[in-house]
Amino acid sequence: MKHLFSFLLFTILLSSYIFAQETRLTFTAIDNDGDFVQLDSIRAEKYSETTSWWSDMLRYPDTVIVIPATSVLDFSAKTIFDIVANENPFVGKTSVEVNMPDECAANVTLAGIDGRVVATFSKNFHEGGNRIEVNTKDAKPYILTVNCKFGSKSVKLLNVESGTANSLSYTGSYGYIPQSKLTANEELSIGDTLWLTAFVDIDGFRYMLQKEHIIEGSADIVLQFADIQHYETFTDERDGNIYRYVQIGSQVWMAENLRYLPSINGNPYFDYSNSQPRYYVFNYFTGESLEEAKNHICDIYGGYYEGINSYRQFGVYYNGPATIGACPSGWHLPTDAEWTQLEIYLQNNGYNSNGTNDNDEDRETNNFTAKALASGCGWELNDNSFAVGNNPEENNSIGFCGYPWCYSPTSEINLGGAYWWTDTDADAGAYYRAIINNTSYSLYRDSAPYRSAMNVRCVRD
Repeated sequence: MKHLFSFLLFTILLSSYIFAQETRLTFTAIDNDGDFVQLDSIRAEKYSETTSWWSDMLRYPDTVIVIPATSVLDFSAKTIFDIVANENPFVGKTSVEVNMPDECAANVTLAGIDGRVVATFSKNFHEGGNRIEVNTKDAKPYILTVNCKFGSKSVKLLNVESGTANSLSYTGSYGYIPQSKLTANEELSIGDTLWLTAFVDIDGFRYMLQKEHIIEGSADIVLQFADIQHYETFTDERDGNIYRYVQIGSQVWMAENLRYLPSINGNPYFDYSNSQPRYYVFNYFTGESLEEAKNHICDIYGGYYEGINSYRQFGVYYNGPATIGACPSGWHLPTDAEWTQLEIYLQNNGYNSNGTNDNDEDRETNNFTAKALASGCGWELNDNSFAVGNNPEENNSIGFCGYPWCYSPTSEINLGGAYWWTDTDADAGAYYRAIINNTSYSLYRDSAPYRSAMNVRCVRD
């Protein structure tokens, strides 16, 4: 009996200790190649028909959710292995703080985003906080990585002005770094399902990812943003805009919408024309200043729209006459035939979302090409098989990055899709190509009046 009592007491104490430990959910982000990127913000939401609803927004560097222990026993865990960058972006030099749960030998590397290591050192790090001084030579992004027995952690650093040399140095140790975290209320517990909406901002573009996570205990949750890819670029000599591009079959396409803006017009629902060029920037309606238009921050309420640079994210919206000569030197507005060539290549080379291949020259047969061209973010979710809103993280397999949202001064073009002009006349207007909305699985083709406002994608001569 005595042994049984002792065993029960031990079991109770052990259970209390286990339940006393807080549950930690840490979030990090990687790009399409598995390289670390800074997760700017993430909204976590819990929906349930039987318990209270919970929601909160975490912003960098606060990318940890802590669910407090419910036991009466007090439990205070040591700090986790973590990295926090200080000034970032920076000019030539910055510092990085490394938290260590215990004394540990560590290897530190500094590399460009191409993976080439430019500086490295090894050091026995102390328990608690450790500071590393970082000097960078070029104005570009770098990745600093610390490897030790506790794992591997990376942080993305952005040098905005050229320095003197690439170097790393250890500059001292001190107490623990305060952990960046959100302490959740008692509405969260093991077994709950969280709906996650995460954002990454790079070079003026916003990327979004949505997924579910079932809380089963502490977890390191790595979010892969398929839209964040490495591209070749060129510069438009007219205005200095830098564009990403991608080769698709024998064609070379811009991987973002054209931003050439020689003048600015106001609200496209009122200020439109079938014969004179018109240029619009999404959500900018004053029509007074090119500088204001190019720096306009979208004020439409909602996670993806709100707070982004409309000009950088969506490009310029052109009416038909404005597309004439809009593309940079060496590039041109694609014809209807060139769009068809793109579609046929995708259909015949494994980019149909239904998994089939064609072996013909018919764009209308077995056309399931929308997911390959659509961005992985911004589309409203749906359950329609093979559509852009179904598992959008699987979109953009060709690197075309077709972002949604377009508008028009007429009812012919609706919000919610991606629309691009062609250079081919069609009766009263011109042909266009479109991913109409989140349920689309094919690239739509139709004609529209010249007053319509749509984006432009250029193809190389």
